[in-house]
Formats: sequence, C-alpha cells, structure tokens
Amino acid sequence: MYEEFAQVYDKLMKEIDYLKWSEYLQGLFLNANREINSVLEFGCGTGNITCSLADKGFEMTAVDLSEAMLTFADEKAREKGFKNIQFYLGDMSNFEIDQTYDAVISCCDCVNYLPSLESLQSFLVCSHDRLKSKGLLLFDINTISKYKNIIKDNTYIYDVDDVFCVWENEPDYAKKEMQFNLTFFSENPDKTYSRFEEIQTQYMYTIDEINRCLTTIGFHKIKYFDFGTDSQGSDDRERIQIVAEKK
Repeated sequence: MYEEFAQVYDKLMKEIDYLKWSEYLQGLFLNANREINSVLEFGCGTGNITCSLADKGFEMTAVDLSEAMLTFADEKAREKGFKNIQFYLGDMSNFEIDQTYDAVISCCDCVNYLPSLESLQSFLVCSHDRLKSKGLLLFDINTISKYKNIIKDNTYIYDVDDVFCVWENEPDYAKKEMQFNLTFFSENPDKTYSRFEEIQTQYMYTIDEINRCLTTIGFHKIKYFDFGTDSQGSDDRERIQIVAEKK
C-alpha cells in the first residue's frame, strides 16, 4: 500500500513543520494525569513525528499500514541512531500487542482515512485497549468545514525537486467523502520521467460523532482544540485536535 507514494511523500509534505507539531503534542502531554514516557503512534508514515518525539526521549512504538512508508521511517531512525523506536506493520483499527502505553497518538489526519463510524470506533477501542489507566489518546481530524470551504473540488500543482504532481480533489458531500486523484511524474537518474497514479479517500466526521464514540467506549475528560492552540475547537475550524483520557 502506498508503495510509490511513499517515495515522494516527504518531498510533497516538506512544508509541514514536524518539530513544531511534536512540540505541540508534548505540550498536551503535560496536562496528563500520569507521566507520559511511552507512546504508541498509529499511522506513522515516513516517521517524521516519530523521530522528533524519539529525539525528545519518548519510547516510541510506531505502526503503519504501508510497508513502504515503514521502510523510509526505519531508515531515518537508523541514520539518526535512535534506539527508542520500534516499528510495526499493522492496521490502526485492530492492532494487537502485548504492551500498554502512557499515550496513543495519530497525526496528520490519519483518522480521516477510516471509512466508517464502525472503523472509527474500532480504532478508538484498539487505542483504549493499548492505554494504561489515565493514559491519553490524541488525534487530529480535518473538519467538514475544511473539506467544503478550502479543499473543495480544487486542483493543485506541485513541482518540487524531481517530482511533478497533479492533485485533484473530488468531493461527495452526500456520502461525506473526499477523493484525492494524484498523478505523479518522478525524474529518473537518466533524466527520463516515470508516471504513476494514486487514489486516496478521506471521510468526514463531526465532533458530535467522535464524542459519542469516545464516551461509549469509556474515555472521559475529552477536549477539542483548534489545532495548534489551547483554544476550543469546533466543526467550523479547519483542523481539530482531540485529547481524551482513559479512566
């Protein structure tokens, strides 16, 4: 999964400040009712936030559905000499491991890739099972407002380094789905280009839907922040950061 996309992911996402993102999470950790040392990350991708948190001293267990993404993540961790990261190939909705953690995180709107409320609930149950008492679950989502007012049916062109990408958005608001149609041209060593395509779909969730799932499973002290801040989040914002505690 994402075999070819993994090769260009970091080039397309190089404007994201992963250090700032990890510092934001670290700040949220400070509000926990237990000390956060061990962290399970779902949807780690190429390991940018994983490595940033590992560099801050956290014991990281990072999971992704894409073997190609994990290959790049593992290479980064090895290059930086991190001994406090374990990588696993797995599904965020049914990952099993004989270990519990102080915190579970999922970043970069990974949760928006869950295709139904049932799969969202499975992810939350999986996270709940992996947490220690008073441990924190932290994840972010793109809001319906962002899909309707910003992402919309726009087409984007990226020309970065040796990659040219055409990114087309195809919304279906009735189904609460947003399909991304990506066409890539990647330069080869002999100056020719290879073309490949990828289709991804994200799904739209409201705070009310998420809150019902969280409370049903047994999370409490649930907070919704306007991402990157400690201000109250809402469905009218672009991205929401959710923080919930296991009882």
